Amino acid sequence: MKCLPMILPVLAAVAALSGCMNDQEFLASNQQAAINATEARAKFELNCEAVTSSVLSSKVTNVRRTMSRTEYTIGVRGCNKQVTYITYCLNPTTCNAISDTARLGAP
Repeated sequence: MKCLPMILPVLAAVAALSGCMNDQEFLASNQQAAINATEARAKFELNCEAVTSSVLSSKVTNVRRTMSRTEYTIGVRGCNKQVTYITYCLNPTTCNAISDTARLGAP
């Protein structure tokens, strides 16, 4: 319980900062990190270093009542293959790309 007094100011600061950003700003702040995470995963899964990506859609979703995350649908093409990913970010350093394509296919 000695840590609780130290954690409360940090939680208060995070809550205050998260309330200052609207959805479009939140999406914009995470978008490049989402693309980077998605392209890294696609390079591995496609076994291809030359990939290009497109953000197909984006939205803000709620993990819990007090925590939001960004969600991007990103299409990636490379080496005559294409794949779609759903990428979630809590912030620009915490993104996870999940394959949304049942199989890798030719474009």
